Amino acid sequence: MEYTLSGRAKKIHLLFYHILFKFLLFKSTSLFLSKKSKVNKLHKIHTQSAKKIAGVFMELEGLFLKLAQQVSTMTSMLPKPYIKAFESAQNHSVARPFSQIKKRVELSLGNQIAQLFLSFDEQPIGVASIGQVHKAILKNGQQVAVKVQHLNIDEVAQLDLKLIEKCLNTLQYFVKIPGFQGVFEEVVHMIHEELDYLHEAQQIKLISDNLAHDKRIVIPHVYPQYSSKKVLVMDMMSGAKITDLAFLKKHDLDPTLLAKNLLDIFSKNIFLDGVFHADPHPGNILVNENGQLILLDFGAVGTFENHMKEGVIILMQAAILKDENLMIEAFKKMGFVGDDPGIDRVCKKIIRLLSDFLLHEMKISSMNITQIQIDELDLGKLITLIKGINMKEIEQVVKIPKNWVLLNRTAVLITGITNTLSPDIEYYKEIKPNLLKMAIKEENIGMVLKTTITQQALRLVSLPRKIDLFLAQAENGEIEVKLKKRKLEIKLIYALVQQMFFLFASIFCWFFFTQTSHGLFKWISIVSALWCIKSFCFAWYYKFSITR
Repeated sequence: MEYTLSGRAKKIHLLFYHILFKFLLFKSTSLFLSKKSKVNKLHKIHTQSAKKIAGVFMELEGLFLKLAQQVSTMTSMLPKPYIKAFESAQNHSVARPFSQIKKRVELSLGNQIAQLFLSFDEQPIGVASIGQVHKAILKNGQQVAVKVQHLNIDEVAQLDLKLIEKCLNTLQYFVKIPGFQGVFEEVVHMIHEELDYLHEAQQIKLISDNLAHDKRIVIPHVYPQYSSKKVLVMDMMSGAKITDLAFLKKHDLDPTLLAKNLLDIFSKNIFLDGVFHADPHPGNILVNENGQLILLDFGAVGTFENHMKEGVIILMQAAILKDENLMIEAFKKMGFVGDDPGIDRVCKKIIRLLSDFLLHEMKISSMNITQIQIDELDLGKLITLIKGINMKEIEQVVKIPKNWVLLNRTAVLITGITNTLSPDIEYYKEIKPNLLKMAIKEENIGMVLKTTITQQALRLVSLPRKIDLFLAQAENGEIEVKLKKRKLEIKLIYALVQQMFFLFASIFCWFFFTQTSHGLFKWISIVSALWCIKSFCFAWYYKFSITR
């Protein structure tokens, strides 16, 4: 491994500009190639580039090796040559000499290994990009796993972060990445947390406490008296990778049940607890002979904050009501959309174009995302969609929230595991119970009601203005309409709107009453139902009077 900034920078810069030149050359010459030649040429460039990038990353190790390992899990986001080339990075990490490990342990814990442990295996049982794990036995006879960071890893991490940022900033000149700065800050924050084992110990305890009563999962106990910022001692856990189908068959374990348990546990952590393991690749999730899941390596832990929860709940409301304004409000809450002038107009345009395209081009036969089918695309429709969506407008609108990075990675990894275990599993069906529990939690009920009432109030307030505009156009001859019973027609519209509002409020409040037994919701529901009946009667009276 090259430890100097100049040495690492030279290798990365040569790699970066070599790859960039290849793609720029292809772009400038692709106009003169046939469609088939273009596809073959691009595939060849991807294959060559992937091998070269993977080779340099594995040579440099450090954060570049970690980056290659993460990329290898993104099967749905990158061309296959990169996934294939980076798969070898998963088992590439080179173990450090035991003399370095011994030095790190003794410096960190302030004592000789012989004084701390009854025995300490010199050969590691696992090696990663920033550290390695050794078996050991404490003085009381307890078998433990000792996670030890490599010497000089802090310095290497700082060098690598500077180089990665510089390359990405250069890339920004050619491809605008919305929310890049926020995402990079989150990556830096994540790396610093992974380099602090005391922080990892805190996260292990937090998630362990949240899942303390769930017998489907086991989380190792940490021994704080033997742990530090660079050394972490915890229970030794035995099991096989969750994707080891031979192990599951041997012990008569149901892969579909394991997949369902995994989805339920992680959706509970995310939507209800707000704290989740953010690096759930198969090597970090084991299963024992009893079918219990075992979580390892809590270096990356994500949070699902309240504003994200609120955004998801509002988005659910918007989907039910098919309300574009409410949908935009949800995206703003979650941080995907800013508050710049004209944002709402651009958002609505993008939503309508995409909705129309998906409605006509996509077939959904079930809630299983692997069964979503896209018909043979009409090239004309695709070109129309691309022309309709201005990329500058997207750059203006779309942002990437910082806390979305870990959540997205977690979703990708969990989806990959569950798809391996049970390809036909219906994801939404499994996470739906925890989504609903989040929506009816006491702190979220008020927010749901507030949002609903606010949106309906805005509609009611804006309705007279819309009616006035409509009537003004009619009076000016722009719209042909009979004005004979205008007052009754206006009253009918008001009655219908009130009917919709009170019906919606009654159903919502009764639902929350059945879930929480809170008397206030019962009485609000009853009163809303009575007002709905009143509005219904008046609507029929006005309708009868108009048609009479």
